[in-house]
Amino acid sequence: MNRYVTQHPRDAMALVTASGSLTWAELSEESARLAHFLNRIAPEARHIGLFAANSADYVVAVHAVQSLGKVLVPLNTRLTMSELMGQIETADVDVLLVDESIELPIAQFEVTSRDEASLTTPHEWTDDEVMSLMFTSGTTGRAKAVQQTFGNHIASAEAAKAHLGYGPSDQMLIVTPLFHMSGLAQVYRSARFGSTLYVEPKFDIARTLELIATERITHISLVAVMLKRLLEAGLLRHQLRLLLVGGGPVPRPLLEEAERRQLPVAQTYGMTETCSQVATLLPSEALAYIGSSGQAIAPTQLRINAEGEIEVNGPTVTPGYYKQPEADAWTDDGYWQTGDLGTMTDGYLYVHDRRSDLIISGGENIYPAEIESVLLRCPGIEDVGVIGRPDPTWGAVPVAFTVGAFDIDEAKQLLHDRLATYKHPKAWVAVDALPRNANGKLMRHRLKEADHDSTR
Repeated sequence: MNRYVTQHPRDAMALVTASGSLTWAELSEESARLAHFLNRIAPEARHIGLFAANSADYVVAVHAVQSLGKVLVPLNTRLTMSELMGQIETADVDVLLVDESIELPIAQFEVTSRDEASLTTPHEWTDDEVMSLMFTSGTTGRAKAVQQTFGNHIASAEAAKAHLGYGPSDQMLIVTPLFHMSGLAQVYRSARFGSTLYVEPKFDIARTLELIATERITHISLVAVMLKRLLEAGLLRHQLRLLLVGGGPVPRPLLEEAERRQLPVAQTYGMTETCSQVATLLPSEALAYIGSSGQAIAPTQLRINAEGEIEVNGPTVTPGYYKQPEADAWTDDGYWQTGDLGTMTDGYLYVHDRRSDLIISGGENIYPAEIESVLLRCPGIEDVGVIGRPDPTWGAVPVAFTVGAFDIDEAKQLLHDRLATYKHPKAWVAVDALPRNANGKLMRHRLKEADHDSTR
């Protein structure tokens, strides 16, 4: 991507954070100086880990590693040291760029490191070279390292531009972690198309609303729980042209409220294994196809197999997991099995749940996300997660974990009005907060573990 950084007008704004801003010329120079430092201090390093909070230096580091022709390994800053060491070993990380030194036996350097001299000959990437290793979000258990090629990233950016529109006049706000695909994809799109990137260290509701109102933000990528909190805080459209919402099905009440405010919400479905988006529902279609993730983004192809699992094929799909080929999910004819359950209607994809999260109760399929969507309509329920609990009679029954004070009878009436009785939770558990990863995705396996421990 480094050559794209140098192709934009040198004095145009590339990157804005609370601590300052960089033009494309300054971003190019900063990344070239960091690249020179890395090349001097660790010339043999092949896999370079990045363990830091969102910042301008993080974006600089992304471009520096790529200009060297090295493999970038973004690492989740919420991991324990044990989890982090496991991922460092899995990905064969040689050196680590950090914003704070950590007590692990690996060479590490400050992400702010620079040489006076600049790297003058950036690497020229070919489509099939692995450019990054990103770990799956771990919402279903142990994370795997996904290989992503230069061709994968370019194809993803180009498909997003063709489907949704990105260009040099856009102001793109990042409030999701850069170590997740939803954040990193925006860095690549900005570099490819010359958009100005606004990077926040974390998701802050008041700060996000302020930036949208004052900085003419046009694009923002969120997960459903973030959209919910922004709506509750009074989010208005201003200059927004796209609110990209992924990370799982968006509850119907949120889509309806966004529609009332004329907010251009695009529900999207994608994954680390496909370098972000697979399908996206355009804002103009939001009301006509509520609940859908839209049509496949060309040239990506989608299909549903005999077991109801979503399969995907196209230039954004990973060549496979690093050092874990046994985990690869290829079909004989070259489609990637996503592990997600869905249906297709008139070319529109409806994602129901993770295959591993499906509750089979008395022979009936129950999708937790469907129950959660209904319960989020109940006043007082701030957040909810549903899992299956083993049951000697039915095989499994749904259990609801709720955050917030609410009227249980009102919740049950909502369920009665909207869902078949077998889908109603058979137990309710009040919790202070749900286990979500850094990108806001519900870690349902953690709820299952907690439920198992409490019912033994």
